[in-house]
Amino acid sequence: MIKNLLDKLFGKKEIRREGREFGITGEIIIDETPYKLSNWSSSGFAITNYEGLLIRGDHIDVKFKLILDGGALEFSCKSIIVRVDEVKKILAGVFVEMDTDTRVTIANYFDS
Repeated sequence: MIKNLLDKLFGKKEIRREGREFGITGEIIIDETPYKLSNWSSSGFAITNYEGLLIRGDHIDVKFKLILDGGALEFSCKSIIVRVDEVKKILAGVFVEMDTDTRVTIANYFDS
């Protein structure tokens, strides 16, 4: 109970399990609206300038169009929204359902 109160007063500390990549050329499409990708990792993504109705915990379909070192990567998957900051206009999500070949391609990209 005290932890929940502290989380509400001071916000939760961000916990990162893996490195993120910034400065990516690409976009993510949510509900047919394209957004510039702020950063991504092998497990999720973040975008800026988000002004929408999604809330933490929402399950959504997303489409990615990325330009990486080895060429273009396009894929669709399901994600869960884990962060929405209305003041900073940030939305972040994690990948929960993804084609196996795409998962392997992304893992190999981050492992290289």
